[in-house]
Amino acid sequence: MEAPGKSDDRRRHHRTTLIGSALIARGRGTGRALTAVLDNANRLGAGLHAKEPVEVNEAVTVTFAFLDQHGKEQQEKVSGRVAWVKPWEKGFLIGVVWDQIVTSEKNPWLFLYLDEMLKETA
Repeated sequence: MEAPGKSDDRRRHHRTTLIGSALIARGRGTGRALTAVLDNANRLGAGLHAKEPVEVNEAVTVTFAFLDQHGKEQQEKVSGRVAWVKPWEKGFLIGVVWDQIVTSEKNPWLFLYLDEMLKETA
């Protein structure tokens, strides 16, 4: 069971819309990857949707791609745990909580994108 206020703390971190393809690999990247769509993200986690479900509390690695300022694709992998899964008309909605908060050192592309988007909404 979650500690009181813990889910409230997560909701205080603004989420930014981040739509794009992603892969969800089960078991820290050693399992079969599912194709998913990233819907939103923040420094603590992300919301995705996929045609196939994953298990709540399952360890996963989410991989997404960004285009840098020169138009070159950069990939980034972030490990986490599935927090929740809900049926949806086109498959399943999936919430993932990152194992570690996104930082510029560990996740430069995701950090930069989130940082820029959060500046625009401030």
